[in-house]
Amino acid sequence: MGNILRHIKHFSRNEDGVATLEFVIAFPFVFAMIVATFDAGLLMMKYVVLENALDRVVRDVRLTGIANGQAGVTFFKQEVCTIAQLIKDCQTNLHVEMTPIDTSSTFNPSAVTCVDRNANNPPATTFTTGSPDDIVYIRACLVVDRYFPSALSGIFTVDASGGIQLIADSAYVVEPL
Repeated sequence: MGNILRHIKHFSRNEDGVATLEFVIAFPFVFAMIVATFDAGLLMMKYVVLENALDRVVRDVRLTGIANGQAGVTFFKQEVCTIAQLIKDCQTNLHVEMTPIDTSSTFNPSAVTCVDRNANNPPATTFTTGSPDDIVYIRACLVVDRYFPSALSGIFTVDASGGIQLIADSAYVVEPL
């Protein structure tokens, strides 16, 4: 019995491996923060690329015009995705809508409509370019995947398909011809 107590006293006074113990305790938290920062940074990069692409296409549309309806949606999505080359599957994961703003009343945008990747049918699209001197509101919703979906999953809100919705919007005035 005395031999066991002597070993326990010797073990409790021994400070070998203290740094290893601290590392083992702290490493998971530090690594989780690094992964979350990397993941958030990549999401932010995709958002900035989407916002830039939307602004550049809106500038072109403001100067040259665009067709109403599905032809306009297809052209707009192609142009945004051509500029936003960093975004994977941009054409299938992007939903755009264009709505003239009634300036005689308060503007309350409708709820955001995004692509549901679990459904086979695309969401209904409002794409009306407006008439001269109208203010037109444009909104784009892009569904993207995280690089580390299981790491700190409570930080980001995900949809049913596991994607995160990035929403960019803009507005312009239709110039009279």
